[in-house]
Amino acid sequence: MPVFSAFRPKVISKFKSKYSGAIEVRQGWGYKYVATGNLIQSGGIVADVWRPILKKVSPFEAKWLILGLGCGTVAKLIPQPAQITGVEIDLVMLEIGRKYFDLDRIPNLKILNIDAKDYLLKTKDKFDFVLVDLYLGDQVPEFVYSKKFLEKLKKVGKRVIINHLFYDEPKRQKAEELVNKLKAVFKKIELVRVLTNLVIIAGHV
Repeated sequence: MPVFSAFRPKVISKFKSKYSGAIEVRQGWGYKYVATGNLIQSGGIVADVWRPILKKVSPFEAKWLILGLGCGTVAKLIPQPAQITGVEIDLVMLEIGRKYFDLDRIPNLKILNIDAKDYLLKTKDKFDFVLVDLYLGDQVPEFVYSKKFLEKLKKVGKRVIINHLFYDEPKRQKAEELVNKLKAVFKKIELVRVLTNLVIIAGHV
């Protein structure tokens, strides 16, 4: 038992969120990360999902909107200089980000503690990139699949990047549903498989 326990992640702190349930900040395998159950939400391998995507699409000096900022993992990876607006409904995630992941030290990041759907549908701002990384536990909120939400994404962002889990049949079916709906809104769709995720890149041309 002592030998195996040495390889287990160490729980640094525990939190309770009305949006994500029980949250743990863990230290293991050389990095800190945030987990809800067995799902890693921020830190750790989440960065591995986004690095190849940002390398593919990200120019310097772009204007970004992140819906689902979490603890700021993606925002840290966006090349500077860039202007970033991060929308996060969960104050607990923002607290964890500030305490454990240097969220407040990310350059040019404006943090909005509001509902992502409400912000998107009301905003008149325009962005070069809109990145959608919205989860309640391991589920994408249903409004993300709605025609109204997707059409507003097109108006707000020149390019839209949506992260969707893809590791079992129900999630693959929901991802396929989302892709088909996006095809009716955007002219160009590119799909990138990274680890257990499907990342959808949508654009006007």
